[in-house]
Amino acid sequence: MDHNRINPLKYSIHTRLREYYLKRLIPKIKNGRLLDVGCGLGYLTEVLGEEYFKIGLDYDFHSLKLNYNRGMTNMLQSSATELPFKGEIFDVIICSELLEHLPNKMDEKALCEMARVLKPGGILLITIPALNGLRSTSKLRNLGHDDPEGGEYHYRIGYSWNDAKAMIEKIPKLKIYKKRFSMFLLSELFMDLLKVIYLKKNKFRDHSNIMDMKESFFFRLYRFFFTLLYFCFIYEDLLFASIFKGHILIIAAERYAE
Repeated sequence: MDHNRINPLKYSIHTRLREYYLKRLIPKIKNGRLLDVGCGLGYLTEVLGEEYFKIGLDYDFHSLKLNYNRGMTNMLQSSATELPFKGEIFDVIICSELLEHLPNKMDEKALCEMARVLKPGGILLITIPALNGLRSTSKLRNLGHDDPEGGEYHYRIGYSWNDAKAMIEKIPKLKIYKKRFSMFLLSELFMDLLKVIYLKKNKFRDHSNIMDMKESFFFRLYRFFFTLLYFCFIYEDLLFASIFKGHILIIAAERYAE
């Protein structure tokens, strides 16, 4: 394995739980087009867009450059609220952990733009921090996202299901057809522990800062145990998240025709 090409998000429990469910929601479309809005370091763009012509879009130029250097050439710098595409061209749009980073009402504007460039019958897959879980009021949940000057600032700590549903129902031509929660308890506690350890020695001002983590001895050791941890947390999710909610809210919506 080329160590320089490793995407550290492959070893992120938060990212891999989202991947697990989103993979089961993505349709198989021959010659389909996929757009990842707010793609960051491009992990979900790669693994979810394997059978698609895929484009990753983000405002952070440094992240896009890192993706390009790893061989991901279809990278575009742009705002999520002004997508540089004509209407109705994408079969699938991923919007994962983006909306909470947008100022007031800009989340709705971004969703309107995504609906505009989505084909009739196309699928919009959204993940956002949830406010319905057991630890929804934990002070640790916003750790690393509380610096207004940083690119990782959260304008909203999260969304309740009712708030998210009401927001999406305002968007013309979008209809929710599935939702679920993820990251119930132990997985979230584990994620918080890793954030505390990481932030003791590192700054987290932009998503691309995570790339520096892969050079550490701790990260190499953590990779050794990751597979076991991953399966433990997947089973925890499958057993409990549908009942007790969790840290992540996953929503699938379809654009319907006139």
